[in-house]
Amino acid sequence: MRGPVLGVIPARLGATRLPRKPLRPILGTPLLEWVWVRAQATDVFDTLVVATDSEEVADLCRRLGALVELTDPEHPSGTDRVAEVALKEGYRSHPVVVNLQGDEPLVEGDHLQAAVELVTDQGWEAGTCATPILDPAAMVDSDIVKVARAQDGRALYFSRAPIPWKRDGPVTESDVRGAPFLRHLGLYAFRRETLIRWAELEASPLELLERLEQLRLLEAGTSMGVAVVDAAAPGVDTPEDLARMEAELTNRGLAPPTSKGP
Repeated sequence: MRGPVLGVIPARLGATRLPRKPLRPILGTPLLEWVWVRAQATDVFDTLVVATDSEEVADLCRRLGALVELTDPEHPSGTDRVAEVALKEGYRSHPVVVNLQGDEPLVEGDHLQAAVELVTDQGWEAGTCATPILDPAAMVDSDIVKVARAQDGRALYFSRAPIPWKRDGPVTESDVRGAPFLRHLGLYAFRRETLIRWAELEASPLELLERLEQLRLLEAGTSMGVAVVDAAAPGVDTPEDLARMEAELTNRGLAPPTSKGP
């Protein structure tokens, strides 16, 4: 499957753990601006759009020169917001749509490309990425989503619980430095029709139980490939994450984007 790739960054102001998250400053620059500039610099997207429920966020995007679409404030998930954009007249020519999280200012272009190629080159209906877990403590952290992957790369299950479960003894540091212990990265590539079908489905029982929207696709029988990629920086979900991200950006010597938001 070939054709132009649409990237959509959902950006909602009402996050519960970190309200007004897209506009929170990191080294003086809004989080969303960091994400948009980094995504824009990759070679992955033919079109890149921010999907938001907020005029404040839309104003920031316009100042950046970023494409932005105002979407329904009642959407329960970012993927619903992405699907609304994909259905708009100006984006219907894109056969592949990427949901790029708006809280990952260090997202890697190689990871985005790997997810896209699962759809365009390998024939999966959806694609995502995972990275080896390096710390046994992460296995029992419910904020870290784990994925179990089949030998052909197919996603078997996503969970906040420690999966797979090691029956004979505790998980050790030597165990976790590779498959099958994998942390899911919150980016997705979809065939356009798969994304639209996902948005039409009711929230599934496992999705509601784990609070993981990707389980809706698995319960509906959708084929999803998982690419195992190099280590990835975590996203920003809490005030503590903001401080850690500032330190990480400083350590990497990365300057704030040149165009400033509010």
